[in-house]
Amino acid sequence: MQETLILADAACDMPRALMAELGVRTVPFRIRAGDRFVADVRDEPALPSLYAQYLVGKQDHYAESIPLLEREIEDHLLKHVVTSCDRALLLTIASSRSKLYAHASGAVVGTVAKSFKARKDAGRTGLFELTVIDTGAIGPGQALIVREAARMLGGGASAQTVVQAVETRLRDAAHMFLVPDELLYMYTRARHKGENSITWGRYMLGSAFNIRPVVHMHRGQTEPVAKARGADEGMRRVMAHAQQCIRSGRLLSPAVALSYAGPPGAIQALPAYQSLARTAQQHDVELMLAPMSLTVALNVGAKAFGMSYLCENPPAFE
Repeated sequence: MQETLILADAACDMPRALMAELGVRTVPFRIRAGDRFVADVRDEPALPSLYAQYLVGKQDHYAESIPLLEREIEDHLLKHVVTSCDRALLLTIASSRSKLYAHASGAVVGTVAKSFKARKDAGRTGLFELTVIDTGAIGPGQALIVREAARMLGGGASAQTVVQAVETRLRDAAHMFLVPDELLYMYTRARHKGENSITWGRYMLGSAFNIRPVVHMHRGQTEPVAKARGADEGMRRVMAHAQQCIRSGRLLSPAVALSYAGPPGAIQALPAYQSLARTAQQHDVELMLAPMSLTVALNVGAKAFGMSYLCENPPAFE
């Protein structure tokens, strides 16, 4: 029987403890700030210092997350993956948000071709198999898809069944909601990238009236669905929406994922989170609260909050 491993890139906002429990491994991103480079490997203990270094008060200090190149992905897999399993499923951040999926897809042939010698030296026979899947999600949405794939695999499902589930059901069901806190950071980031998601007028209006957008992401596409008076009100509405999904029994998988570009304890202290936790416990739904990956946080700023669920027919956001 072939051994199959689930891989996720560092943008996947799954708690490290859960990743270890499910046997999920990480493919890193690279962070560039000027002429300095650091690796984003979802090192949770290091994230507070990384936030302080690259996010807090850094509106004019541009840092960016860069996906590994094809040859670098090959090298990583040959060194860390191909000798420990026979097949791997790499579930990537949305291809609309990063070139990692394209680079990883380009690395498949080289990785497989070069795996024979390494596997033979490790006492394994045959070529390594690699499947790359675009989750169409980021952060907590990606985490839910990875969680479900790993649980299916652990329950005895074949790799082919898992791939089919992701591509035909889970990807379509992943919904993410984002509430940014630092509008100036998002404005300068959007301007640097040539995007119009936050214009100068929207930034000035939001700052003057303490308005924060609630952004919805589905299948790699984003759109604002509401405006909130302050980030706390935005987070409250997002978590109330999650409670509505739980109570209506619409979740495709009994889990809700949350991430925060700051200390998770700040979220746990919120009455809205405590209410969500009680509802989740009453309905046997798992809450996955994790610090936001540096790769995702670099695009949305410090203290940004994200929440995701899997649902084929979600209620309207109120």
